Amino acid sequence: MRASLLVLGGLALASSACSWTRFDDVTADSPIVLFEKPGAMKSGFGVTLATATNDGTTEVLVGGATNVSGAALYDIGNDDSPGTTSIDTGYCSGSSQDCYLSSRIAGFAKAQGPDQVRPLCFAVGTGTADKSGLVVRCKDTAEYALEMPEVAQKLLAVTFAQNQPYDHPMATDRTDDPVLLASLPEKRIAWFYPSRSLEFSALGLPDDADADDPSFGQSLAVLAVDGGRVLAVAVPGKSRVFLWKTDDDGNSAYVGCLGDVDGLGRALASGRVNGDDADDLVVSDNVNVHVIDGAALFDLPGTDSRECSLSSLPRGALLNSFGCGSTSSLSGCEQSEFGAALAVGDLDGDGDGEVVVGAPKMTVRDEENAGALLIYDADLADEESFVDSKFISSAENGDELGRAIVTPHIGNRDIIAAGAPGGGKAALFYCSSLLAPGAAGSRCP
Repeated sequence: MRASLLVLGGLALASSACSWTRFDDVTADSPIVLFEKPGAMKSGFGVTLATATNDGTTEVLVGGATNVSGAALYDIGNDDSPGTTSIDTGYCSGSSQDCYLSSRIAGFAKAQGPDQVRPLCFAVGTGTADKSGLVVRCKDTAEYALEMPEVAQKLLAVTFAQNQPYDHPMATDRTDDPVLLASLPEKRIAWFYPSRSLEFSALGLPDDADADDPSFGQSLAVLAVDGGRVLAVAVPGKSRVFLWKTDDDGNSAYVGCLGDVDGLGRALASGRVNGDDADDLVVSDNVNVHVIDGAALFDLPGTDSRECSLSSLPRGALLNSFGCGSTSSLSGCEQSEFGAALAVGDLDGDGDGEVVVGAPKMTVRDEENAGALLIYDADLADEESFVDSKFISSAENGDELGRAIVTPHIGNRDIIAAGAPGGGKAALFYCSSLLAPGAAGSRCP
C-alpha cells in the first residue's frame, strides 16, 4: 500500500495563476509520499530520522519518542517509487533485549561490526546487543553494541537496574566510511568512533569551558573534509558550539568555540553547501541560520582558549546567514521555531547543497503549528536565498512538520524526508522549484 499526499511549494504557487487547494485524494505519482506508521509505534512517530545509501539502495529510519519507542526502517530505493511500509520494526524496539531510543539517530553507508563490515546500518540508542553500549542494527538484522566511556557505561547499568534511561544523541557524516559522534548530556561529555573503528576516543574541553548545561550535546554534527573531520557539539542553553578536528588516524584537537549569539546551536547540520569537496557547518540560533565553511574550520589551529564568538572566525568563513521567510500560504515566523531542525541536500543535483530549515510551529493556510520546510540557497545574496518552501496540503493544527529532517539520496540528487510528530507523520518530498521541468521524474510536474 502506498499512502500519498501532495506538498505544494509556497514560493512557486504564490506566483502561479492557478488556484491550488487540496489534492490529498491524489495517490498516483504525487510529489509527497507519506510513510505508513507501524501499529506497534504508538508514540511520536517522526520525532527523529536518519538515512543511509549504499550501492544504489537508500533507506530511511523513522524513530518515535525518545527512550519509550523504537524505530522503523523503510527502503525507498533509488528512484521515485519508494516503499512506504516498514521492512523492519526491530530497531530499538526492546522486543528481545533492552534498548532505549536516542533523540538523534545516525546512519552508516557501511559500518564496522565485530566480525565484518556491514552495509546500511544505524546507531539507534543504548542497550544490550552482544554486550551493553551504543546499539547498532543493520539491514541484515545483525546487532552489536559499541563500548562507551566508563561514566556512560556506569549510567547505562543504572538504567537497566532502575529503568531510568538517559539520552545519547548521535551524528555521522555521509561518506562511505563515516565517523560516529555521540554525547551524554547528563554528564556533559562527548566522544567519537573513527572510521571503521569499534573503539571510542574522548573529546576534551579547555579548563573552565562554559559547558555545564543540560543542553550539552543535544545537537551534534560531523563534517567530512580533506584530511579528516570537524566535530561540532552544541550547548544551546549557553549559546555555544564547541569544535574539534580529527585526522584520518583518529587523533583529535580542540580548535575553538562559536558563540555570542542567543541560542546558538539549537540545531546543527553538515553538508556540501558551497560546492567544494568539504562539508560545511549549518547552525541555528534563536532567530537565524548560519552557514560556515567547513574547510576553514578544519584549518583552525589547536587551542586552549575559552573564547566563544562568531566574529573570531577567519575572514570569509561565514558563508551566509538568513532568517525566516513567509509566503501567501505560510505565516507566523515569529512563533514558528524557525531552525528547530536543519539539513543539507543537493535538491537540484548541481553539485552544491541547499539548506533545509524546519519551522514546526509555522501556520499553514490558517492551520496553526502545522509546520513547514523552508529551503535556502546559501550561494545567493541574503535577500534572494529563500528559494522554496514545502508543506503538507492537508496540514492539520499541531502536526509540527519540520521537527526532524534528513535528505535521502536518489539518482543524482537528494530529496527531503521530514517528520511531523504532532500528527504521527513522516513523509518524503520529491520536488523542488530549483529543478528544471521534467528533470525529476513523474512525481514532479
